[in-house]
Amino acid sequence: MKVLGIDCSAGWTGVGLFSEDAVIADVNFFAGRKQSHLLPILVEDVLKKTGLGLSSLDAVAVTVGPGSFTGIKVGLSYACALAEGAGKKVVPACSLLALAAPFLDGKSTLVPLIRARKGQVYFSVIEGEAKCPFIILPPDILPVSRLTAMEGLNSTRFILAVGDPRLHQDLAGTGILPSLTGFFRGGTVA
Repeated sequence: MKVLGIDCSAGWTGVGLFSEDAVIADVNFFAGRKQSHLLPILVEDVLKKTGLGLSSLDAVAVTVGPGSFTGIKVGLSYACALAEGAGKKVVPACSLLALAAPFLDGKSTLVPLIRARKGQVYFSVIEGEAKCPFIILPPDILPVSRLTAMEGLNSTRFILAVGDPRLHQDLAGTGILPSLTGFFRGGTVA
């Protein structure tokens, strides 16, 4: 199975291609407000690197949130247009699960965090392995101060989305110490 993965849920844009049992191409770029211009270029780059065309794909996976409304709209619109044009399926993916997936080892409880507006964070609580995750708490949004008051999170590993210094500032003095830093990767989405 060949799946093109797209993640535009934050300022980072990730495009990757999964084939059979491995990611064979992965491009990640901080595009900020230029996602709509750069996403087609990144998709073309991944397809060229792999020597595959849209007709070779089985599906297009894309993050549908939580995250930046504009970024999600850009990624979802482009993924749907690609899939429609090629006659392929679109597979929705959770941006928080995609952020946590590389760290799911079957032993740890993970809390991926993506900065929202007004001192809030998007979060989820996830356990298990990447191939079989168990979502303990589905994606939600809370003020940072309420996240720190949640019971049972003292033995978890917090994952921060890379490239967001404001999230680090929001967490300063809360007692939440990120133990991992994750990237928005299209290959993980695929």
